[in-house]
Amino acid sequence: MEYSMVNILITTKVDKMGRTVIPSPIRKILGIREGDHVEWVIEEGRVVVRKKIQVNEDAVRRRFKELRAKAPKCFVEKEEREDKWALEYWALAKLGL
Repeated sequence: MEYSMVNILITTKVDKMGRTVIPSPIRKILGIREGDHVEWVIEEGRVVVRKKIQVNEDAVRRRFKELRAKAPKCFVEKEEREDKWALEYWALAKLGL
């Protein structure tokens, strides 16, 4: 199911510790299971909750190394920063995720 096309309104209550439950229909649509991480983002005054994509950093680095070996040297830029999060989001964007 393409979840971006689904409109659902479900109300939950926040307890005194600030916790709430992600309703079952939403967990099913987003594929959220026990132990998964979710991201809370504020976009244009709305709270967006989305499943966090877990990235195997070692696998991504290995793949970049393989691609760099195949690419002509003039098109390869060496990543100078060790900013883990910037690298992760850049890699996901390049992979179309």
